[in-house]
Amino acid sequence: MRSLFSPKPLGLLLGLSLSILILSLPLFPPFLTLASEIVSAQGVALDPAVLASSMQSVCALIVLMVLWWVTEAIPLPVTALLPAVLLPLLHVTGVSGSGVYEFTIKNALVAYANPVIYLFLGGFLLAAAMQKWGLDRRLTLWTLTRGNIATSSRRILLGMMCISAFVSMWISNTATTAMMLPLGLGVLHQMHLKPGESRFGTALMLGIAWAASIGGIGTIIGTPPNGIALGILNSTFAHDPQYQHISFLDWMKIGVPIVVFMVPLAWALLIWRNPPEIDSLPGGKAELEKERVERGPLKRGEKLCIGVFLLAVFLWVSNPFWSMVLSSDLATRISWIDEYSIGLMVGVLCFILPIDFRRSEFLLDWRDTKFVDWGTLLLFGGGIALSDAMFKTGFASWIANSFISVLGTPSTIILVVAIVFFVDLLTEITSNAAVTGMIVPVVISIALKSGENPVTLAIATAIAASMAFMLPVATPPNAIVYGTGYVKMKEMIRNGFLLDIFGWLLAVGVLYLVAGGVFGVLKF
Repeated sequence: MRSLFSPKPLGLLLGLSLSILILSLPLFPPFLTLASEIVSAQGVALDPAVLASSMQSVCALIVLMVLWWVTEAIPLPVTALLPAVLLPLLHVTGVSGSGVYEFTIKNALVAYANPVIYLFLGGFLLAAAMQKWGLDRRLTLWTLTRGNIATSSRRILLGMMCISAFVSMWISNTATTAMMLPLGLGVLHQMHLKPGESRFGTALMLGIAWAASIGGIGTIIGTPPNGIALGILNSTFAHDPQYQHISFLDWMKIGVPIVVFMVPLAWALLIWRNPPEIDSLPGGKAELEKERVERGPLKRGEKLCIGVFLLAVFLWVSNPFWSMVLSSDLATRISWIDEYSIGLMVGVLCFILPIDFRRSEFLLDWRDTKFVDWGTLLLFGGGIALSDAMFKTGFASWIANSFISVLGTPSTIILVVAIVFFVDLLTEITSNAAVTGMIVPVVISIALKSGENPVTLAIATAIAASMAFMLPVATPPNAIVYGTGYVKMKEMIRNGFLLDIFGWLLAVGVLYLVAGGVFGVLKF
């Protein structure tokens, strides 16, 4: 029988109790003061007490969601639906521009249809097609049988990490790890290396998981924190003419350098901390080559997957340049096409391309949507809805004011370092998507209050959320490889702590060197 004091029941009861307590207390004076300032500054016909009450309601909602997310009292996606239920129920009202904004059920649900959700849906559908037709495994086998990769344990580790990172840029980190795991275990079994007794086993399992998390940083669709941060930025600055839209290519300018530098760094760390006890894989290349040959030539489904993938990447990367290379008339006609609509079109295309038209067999059918992580899409909506409520009620401004009153206005470099450090630690114990949804609104508000670049700080938050390498609970990839028995808890902590530190330094360095050119001049 589960104890009442185990994390889930305790989190459920504590979250409900604290949120009800906050709602039942008299209006907090700081909320009322700030509400009066906002109403006066914006010139809206709204009773400050109503706005202050809405701030208090949002505060209660945040406490409830944070506790339920951290303890996983109920499934994370279900917790993400709370804003859609509670914002209208509590009659939360905010300020948008010079008007009053009521969080009706219709307005609350707008966040769950944010364009970034459809970008990820398109990416998930493309990934589903690749998994269905086995293109991901064929790519892995093809890469490992190139040259002398399969003849050296060190090169096998590097090769599998590079594959894991690249695939994870386009497919979810969890799916990538699950795809790579059987191949990695096969290598270890062929080497006769037993769980709990092999340094190379530890290195290979950690390498697969780490590379999947690192690779997700590379593109917008690589991992949920990227999309959540982008969705919150787009929602917050939707009507700000000074906001610079972040394209697919813009993100890659930040993310890809981190992936390129961090994968070899993680590989070197694993080799240093876990020197392989065996130098080569006996008959390794022959076994891998045998499996690759048994798969036969590329099937029609695989060829179509390659075509759709290349088309998607080409459109995503080239989209910012269409207005420069196309005629002005054509560029104007297709100006509505952005990375979000491209993602959606690619997803739909997967259901249209025929494998066998006479048999009504297509690249994807609806049964294949079991590969789609629908819960993650709800997490996007919940994070954006919560952020919207925090900004429109002024609660995010209250947090920012409190931060600045205590710590002053540190420089951008100090803020970036602090954010990366704090988010990295927090995401070791709870969902990185949930952490991003909670922290990004606060970071943006602090940036606006202190005169810093909110885009750079939001991107820093998303990147840091992917750098959780110490604990099995930190990310699904960590949990998957920990379950194999090849990785002991103490080894995951020791190795992961060092990579966390290197990751902090690398992320700050790349943001310092690259972000200024992409998102504007930074004050370091």
